[in-house]
Amino acid sequence: MSNGFENINNHTELQFRIMQLNSRREQQELELKNGIKELYNSMHPLNLLRNGLSEIATDKQVQFDATKIGLNLGSEFLIGKLLGSNMNISKYLGSLVLQKASDYLINNHPDKIVWGVEKLTNLFRSFSKKENVRSETEMEHE
Repeated sequence: MSNGFENINNHTELQFRIMQLNSRREQQELELKNGIKELYNSMHPLNLLRNGLSEIATDKQVQFDATKIGLNLGSEFLIGKLLGSNMNISKYLGSLVLQKASDYLINNHPDKIVWGVEKLTNLFRSFSKKENVRSETEMEHE
């Protein structure tokens, strides 16, 4: 079977060779079908978007920039909510100073801000777990 053209001497050898070729054809059709499915799935817009986003999400610079943008938006929102929209001149100047200070911190030390937020999140999680345990203990004693 090195060149695919063996001498077939009788009907049994012919039937065997036909079975081999049919089996090979079915295997190649299955491989082709699977290849087409894989190509279709990889070209599907949702999968292209998902793959692109996962590549972006693993990029450290993109994560860093997204964190800075989120922190900037959050600080602007908080300053607006805390100081309100009807400000006098002293509140306006205070908000301006606060905005500049938050911009400086966000642009120069975002890693420390993220670290602080993670610590606060962990603190709140541990506090809520203690509260859950305490309420479960109280329910058991009732």
